[in-house]
Amino acid sequence: MPKTKHEDAGASRSLWSGTISFGLVSIPVDLFAAVRGRKTAMKLVDPKGRALGRQYYCPKDEQTLSSSDIVRGFETDKGKMLVMTGEELESVAPEMTRDIEIRRFVPIEQIPPSFYQRPYFLAPAGKSTKAYHLLAGTMESTRRAGIGSFVMRGHEYLAALLSNGGLLRMATLRHADELRSAADIGLPKAKKAPAKEAQAFAKAIDALARDKLDVDELSDRYAAAVSKLVETKEKKGKDIVKTSGAESADGEPATADVLDLMKALRERLSSKATVTTADDTAPVRQKTDNVHKLPTRGSRTRATPLRGKRKHRS
Repeated sequence: MPKTKHEDAGASRSLWSGTISFGLVSIPVDLFAAVRGRKTAMKLVDPKGRALGRQYYCPKDEQTLSSSDIVRGFETDKGKMLVMTGEELESVAPEMTRDIEIRRFVPIEQIPPSFYQRPYFLAPAGKSTKAYHLLAGTMESTRRAGIGSFVMRGHEYLAALLSNGGLLRMATLRHADELRSAADIGLPKAKKAPAKEAQAFAKAIDALARDKLDVDELSDRYAAAVSKLVETKEKKGKDIVKTSGAESADGEPATADVLDLMKALRERLSSKATVTTADDTAPVRQKTDNVHKLPTRGSRTRATPLRGKRKHRS
Protein backbone atom coordinates (compact mmCIF):
# COMPACT_ATOMS: atom_id res chain seq x y z
CA MET A 1 0.00 0.00 0.00
CA PRO A 2 1.43 3.44 -0.88
CA LYS A 3 2.50 5.41 2.15
CA THR A 4 0.47 8.43 3.12
CA LYS A 5 2.23 11.70 3.92
CA HIS A 6 1.45 11.39 7.60
CA GLU A 7 2.42 7.72 7.98
CA ASP A 8 4.78 7.33 10.92
CA ALA A 9 5.09 11.12 11.15
CA GLY A 10 6.79 12.04 14.37
CA ALA A 11 7.93 8.45 15.04
CA SER A 12 11.31 9.76 16.17
CA ARG A 13 9.86 12.47 18.43
CA SER A 14 9.59 11.61 22.09
CA LEU A 15 6.13 11.79 23.65
CA TRP A 16 7.43 12.56 27.13
CA SER A 17 10.72 13.19 28.90
CA GLY A 18 11.44 12.41 32.53
CA THR A 19 13.52 10.40 34.96
CA ILE A 20 13.42 6.79 36.16
CA SER A 21 13.80 7.07 39.92
CA PHE A 22 14.07 4.55 42.76
CA GLY A 23 16.18 4.79 45.89
CA LEU A 24 19.19 6.96 45.03
CA VAL A 25 19.04 6.03 41.33
CA SER A 26 18.04 8.67 38.79
CA ILE A 27 18.16 7.97 35.03
CA PRO A 28 16.92 10.56 32.49
CA VAL A 29 14.90 9.01 29.66
CA ASP A 30 12.69 9.88 26.71
CA LEU A 31 9.45 8.03 26.03
CA PHE A 32 8.61 6.80 22.51
CA ALA A 33 5.47 5.04 21.31
CA ALA A 34 6.15 1.38 20.43
CA VAL A 35 3.09 1.06 18.18
CA ARG A 36 2.00 2.97 15.10
CA GLY A 37 -1.38 3.87 13.66
CA ARG A 38 -3.04 1.40 11.33
CA LYS A 39 -2.28 1.89 7.64
CA THR A 40 -5.90 1.05 6.86
CA ALA A 41 -7.33 3.65 9.22
CA MET A 42 -9.97 5.65 7.39
CA LYS A 43 -11.60 9.03 7.93
CA LEU A 44 -15.21 10.06 7.64
CA VAL A 45 -15.51 12.49 4.70
CA ASP A 46 -18.19 13.97 2.50
CA PRO A 47 -18.52 12.95 -1.20
CA LYS A 48 -15.91 15.61 -2.09
CA GLY A 49 -13.33 14.13 0.28
CA ARG A 50 -13.57 16.86 2.91
CA ALA A 51 -13.06 15.71 6.50
CA LEU A 52 -16.13 15.96 8.72
CA GLY A 53 -16.20 17.64 12.12
CA ARG A 54 -17.78 16.31 15.29
CA GLN A 55 -20.63 18.07 17.04
CA TYR A 56 -22.45 17.39 20.30
CA TYR A 57 -26.22 17.43 20.10
CA CYS A 58 -28.76 17.51 22.93
CA PRO A 59 -31.85 15.58 21.74
CA LYS A 60 -34.01 16.86 24.63
CA ASP A 61 -33.45 20.54 23.83
CA GLU A 62 -32.96 19.82 20.11
CA GLN A 63 -29.88 22.00 19.82
CA THR A 64 -26.21 21.69 18.90
CA LEU A 65 -23.84 22.43 21.76
CA SER A 66 -20.53 24.25 21.74
CA SER A 67 -17.62 23.45 24.06
CA SER A 68 -18.75 26.21 26.45
CA ASP A 69 -22.08 24.40 26.93
CA ILE A 70 -20.51 21.13 28.10
CA VAL A 71 -19.27 20.03 31.51
CA ARG A 72 -18.24 16.66 32.92
CA GLY A 73 -20.82 14.39 34.49
CA PHE A 74 -20.31 11.27 36.60
CA GLU A 75 -23.02 8.62 36.31
CA THR A 76 -23.55 6.65 39.51
CA ASP A 77 -24.56 3.00 39.74
CA LYS A 78 -28.11 4.20 40.54
CA GLY A 79 -28.30 6.16 37.29
CA LYS A 80 -27.90 9.63 38.82
CA MET A 81 -25.69 12.20 37.07
CA LEU A 82 -23.35 14.26 39.24
CA VAL A 83 -22.00 17.39 37.55
CA MET A 84 -18.29 17.97 38.18
CA THR A 85 -16.75 21.43 37.86
CA GLY A 86 -13.31 22.07 36.43
CA GLU A 87 -12.11 23.32 39.82
CA GLU A 88 -13.25 20.11 41.54
CA LEU A 89 -11.49 17.89 39.03
CA GLU A 90 -8.36 20.02 39.21
CA SER A 91 -8.28 19.66 43.00
CA VAL A 92 -7.87 15.89 42.73
CA ALA A 93 -5.59 15.90 39.67
CA PRO A 94 -2.20 14.17 40.12
CA GLU A 95 0.84 16.26 40.97
CA MET A 96 2.77 17.18 37.84
CA THR A 97 6.13 15.42 38.02
CA ARG A 98 8.76 14.28 35.51
CA ASP A 99 9.53 11.02 37.31
CA ILE A 100 8.77 7.39 36.61
CA GLU A 101 8.56 6.40 40.27
CA ILE A 102 9.42 2.72 40.66
CA ARG A 103 7.82 1.32 43.84
CA ARG A 104 9.14 -2.25 43.66
CA PHE A 105 10.68 -4.90 41.39
CA VAL A 106 8.87 -8.19 40.83
CA PRO A 107 9.43 -11.33 38.69
CA ILE A 108 8.17 -10.70 35.15
CA GLU A 109 5.97 -13.80 35.22
CA GLN A 110 4.08 -12.33 38.19
CA ILE A 111 2.43 -9.75 35.89
CA PRO A 112 -0.58 -11.39 34.13
CA PRO A 113 -0.72 -10.59 30.37
CA SER A 114 -4.20 -9.12 30.79
CA PHE A 115 -2.72 -6.24 32.83
CA TYR A 116 -0.58 -4.93 29.94
CA GLN A 117 -2.15 -2.06 28.04
CA ARG A 118 0.08 0.10 25.78
CA PRO A 119 3.81 -0.45 25.03
CA TYR A 120 6.55 2.19 24.86
CA PHE A 121 10.30 2.42 24.34
CA LEU A 122 12.52 4.29 26.79
CA ALA A 123 15.70 5.86 25.39
CA PRO A 124 18.53 7.45 27.40
CA ALA A 125 18.11 11.23 27.44
CA GLY A 126 21.45 12.23 28.99
CA LYS A 127 24.92 12.16 27.44
CA SER A 128 25.97 9.20 29.57
CA THR A 129 24.21 5.89 28.95
CA LYS A 130 26.09 3.85 31.57
CA ALA A 131 23.29 3.85 34.16
CA TYR A 132 20.72 3.08 31.46
CA HIS A 133 22.65 0.00 30.27
CA LEU A 134 23.40 -1.12 33.82
CA LEU A 135 19.73 -1.04 34.79
CA ALA A 136 18.61 -2.74 31.55
CA GLY A 137 21.21 -5.50 31.90
CA THR A 138 20.51 -6.16 35.57
CA MET A 139 16.74 -6.31 35.06
CA GLU A 140 17.09 -8.65 32.10
CA SER A 141 19.50 -11.02 33.86
CA THR A 142 17.32 -11.19 36.97
CA ARG A 143 14.10 -11.35 34.90
CA ARG A 144 12.46 -8.65 36.99
CA ALA A 145 10.09 -5.83 36.09
CA GLY A 146 9.66 -2.53 37.87
CA ILE A 147 6.18 -1.49 38.97
CA GLY A 148 5.53 2.23 39.31
CA SER A 149 3.67 5.22 37.95
CA PHE A 150 4.19 8.41 35.96
CA VAL A 151 2.17 11.47 34.99
CA MET A 152 1.70 12.41 31.34
CA ARG A 153 -0.64 15.09 29.97
CA GLY A 154 -2.26 15.57 33.35
CA HIS A 155 -3.07 11.92 33.96
CA GLU A 156 -1.34 9.39 36.17
CA TYR A 157 -0.61 5.98 34.68
CA LEU A 158 0.28 2.72 36.37
CA ALA A 159 3.23 1.21 34.48
CA ALA A 160 5.67 -1.69 34.26
CA LEU A 161 9.33 -1.03 33.51
CA LEU A 162 10.73 -3.87 31.38
CA SER A 163 14.05 -4.79 29.76
CA ASN A 164 14.60 -6.73 26.55
CA GLY A 165 17.46 -6.88 24.05
CA GLY A 166 19.48 -4.23 25.86
CA LEU A 167 16.62 -1.72 25.76
CA LEU A 168 14.37 -0.43 28.51
CA ARG A 169 10.71 -0.60 27.67
CA MET A 170 7.60 0.45 29.51
CA ALA A 171 3.98 -0.63 29.33
CA THR A 172 1.02 1.08 30.91
CA LEU A 173 -0.99 -1.29 33.10
CA ARG A 174 -4.66 -1.71 33.82
CA HIS A 175 -5.77 -1.39 37.42
CA ALA A 176 -6.82 -4.54 39.25
CA ASP A 177 -10.48 -3.50 39.50
CA GLU A 178 -10.69 -3.10 35.70
CA LEU A 179 -10.20 -6.81 35.05
CA ARG A 180 -12.96 -9.39 35.14
CA SER A 181 -12.40 -12.80 36.67
CA ALA A 182 -13.61 -16.17 35.39
CA ALA A 183 -16.16 -16.15 38.22
CA ASP A 184 -17.50 -12.74 37.05
CA ILE A 185 -18.22 -14.22 33.63
CA GLY A 186 -19.57 -17.48 35.04
CA LEU A 187 -17.02 -19.82 33.49
CA PRO A 188 -17.08 -23.42 34.74
CA LYS A 189 -14.37 -24.67 37.07
CA ALA A 190 -11.47 -26.64 35.59
CA LYS A 191 -11.99 -30.38 35.28
CA LYS A 192 -9.41 -33.10 34.71
CA ALA A 193 -9.82 -34.62 31.25
CA PRO A 194 -9.71 -38.40 30.68
CA ALA A 195 -6.18 -39.58 29.83
CA LYS A 196 -7.07 -40.95 26.37
CA GLU A 197 -8.82 -37.72 25.27
CA ALA A 198 -6.02 -35.57 26.69
CA GLN A 199 -3.49 -37.60 24.70
CA ALA A 200 -5.45 -37.05 21.49
CA PHE A 201 -5.47 -33.30 22.07
CA ALA A 202 -1.73 -33.35 22.83
CA LYS A 203 -1.05 -34.98 19.44
CA ALA A 204 -3.19 -32.40 17.65
CA ILE A 205 -1.29 -29.57 19.37
CA ASP A 206 2.11 -31.16 18.60
CA ALA A 207 1.19 -31.29 14.92
CA LEU A 208 0.97 -27.47 14.84
CA ALA A 209 3.72 -26.78 17.37
CA ARG A 210 6.72 -24.59 16.45
CA ASP A 211 9.78 -23.71 18.51
CA LYS A 212 9.73 -20.09 17.34
CA LEU A 213 6.94 -17.66 16.60
CA ASP A 214 6.81 -16.44 13.00
CA VAL A 215 5.81 -12.78 13.21
CA ASP A 216 4.44 -12.99 9.64
CA GLU A 217 1.63 -15.11 11.06
CA LEU A 218 0.54 -12.07 13.10
CA SER A 219 -0.15 -9.99 9.98
CA ASP A 220 -3.58 -8.52 9.38
CA ARG A 221 -5.17 -10.24 6.37
CA TYR A 222 -8.02 -7.74 6.22
CA ALA A 223 -5.57 -4.83 6.19
CA ALA A 224 -3.67 -6.51 3.35
CA ALA A 225 -6.90 -6.90 1.38
CA VAL A 226 -7.80 -3.23 1.94
CA SER A 227 -4.27 -2.18 0.90
CA LYS A 228 -4.61 -4.17 -2.31
CA LEU A 229 -7.99 -2.56 -2.97
CA VAL A 230 -6.50 0.93 -2.44
CA GLU A 231 -3.61 0.19 -4.82
CA THR A 232 -6.02 -1.08 -7.47
CA LYS A 233 -8.27 1.99 -7.20
CA GLU A 234 -5.25 4.31 -7.26
CA LYS A 235 -3.81 2.68 -10.40
CA LYS A 236 -7.18 2.94 -12.15
CA GLY A 237 -7.58 6.54 -10.98
CA LYS A 238 -10.98 5.62 -9.60
CA ASP A 239 -12.87 7.48 -6.85
CA ILE A 240 -9.97 9.89 -6.24
CA VAL A 241 -10.71 13.34 -4.85
CA LYS A 242 -8.08 15.98 -4.15
CA THR A 243 -7.86 17.30 -0.59
CA SER A 244 -5.98 20.37 0.60
CA GLY A 245 -3.09 19.81 3.01
CA ALA A 246 -2.73 16.39 4.57
CA GLU A 247 -2.37 16.41 8.32
CA SER A 248 -0.79 14.00 10.73
CA ALA A 249 -2.81 11.87 13.13
CA ASP A 250 -2.33 14.45 15.89
CA GLY A 251 -3.55 17.29 13.69
CA GLU A 252 -0.11 18.73 12.95
CA PRO A 253 1.22 19.23 9.40
CA ALA A 254 2.86 16.06 8.12
CA THR A 255 6.62 15.99 7.70
CA ALA A 256 8.35 14.31 4.78
CA ASP A 257 11.55 13.29 6.57
CA VAL A 258 10.70 10.73 9.23
CA LEU A 259 13.43 8.87 11.08
CA ASP A 260 13.06 5.20 11.91
CA LEU A 261 12.37 4.69 15.62
CA MET A 262 14.94 1.94 16.08
CA LYS A 263 17.53 4.06 14.28
CA ALA A 264 16.80 6.93 16.65
CA LEU A 265 17.24 4.62 19.63
CA ARG A 266 20.48 3.18 18.29
CA GLU A 267 21.88 6.69 17.84
CA ARG A 268 21.29 7.37 21.54
CA LEU A 269 23.04 4.23 22.74
CA SER A 270 26.75 3.74 23.26
CA SER A 271 28.99 1.64 21.00
CA LYS A 272 28.65 -1.31 23.40
CA ALA A 273 24.87 -1.46 23.13
CA THR A 274 23.24 -4.45 21.45
CA VAL A 275 19.83 -3.81 19.93
CA THR A 276 17.74 -6.66 18.55
CA THR A 277 14.52 -6.08 16.62
CA ALA A 278 11.93 -8.48 15.24
CA ASP A 279 13.31 -7.93 11.72
CA ASP A 280 16.93 -8.53 12.71
CA THR A 281 18.49 -11.93 12.15
CA ALA A 282 21.28 -11.05 14.58
CA PRO A 283 22.02 -8.34 17.14
CA VAL A 284 23.06 -5.04 15.56
CA ARG A 285 25.86 -2.98 17.01
CA GLN A 286 26.01 0.71 16.27
CA LYS A 287 28.65 3.17 17.28
CA THR A 288 27.19 6.48 18.42
CA ASP A 289 27.88 8.62 21.46
CA ASN A 290 -6.56 14.91 23.51
CA VAL A 291 -7.46 14.15 26.59
CA HIS A 292 -6.71 10.72 28.00
CA LYS A 293 -9.20 9.39 30.46
CA LEU A 294 -8.09 7.73 33.66
CA PRO A 295 -9.23 4.11 33.93
CA THR A 296 -12.78 4.18 35.21
CA ARG A 297 -13.53 2.57 38.53
CA GLY A 298 -17.06 1.21 38.68
CA SER A 299 -19.06 4.04 37.14
CA ARG A 300 -18.67 6.11 34.00
CA THR A 301 -17.83 9.73 33.30
CA ARG A 302 -19.83 11.46 30.61
CA ALA A 303 -20.05 14.90 29.05
CA THR A 304 -23.25 16.54 30.23
CA PRO A 305 -24.97 19.46 28.45
CA LEU A 306 -25.79 22.53 30.50
CA ARG A 307 -29.09 24.29 30.32
CA GLY A 308 -28.45 27.58 28.58
CA LYS A 309 -25.12 29.17 27.68
CA ARG A 310 -22.05 29.20 29.85
CA LYS A 311 -19.30 31.76 29.63
CA HIS A 312 -15.71 30.74 28.95
CA ARG A 313 -13.36 31.01 31.87
CA SER A 314 -10.06 32.69 31.28
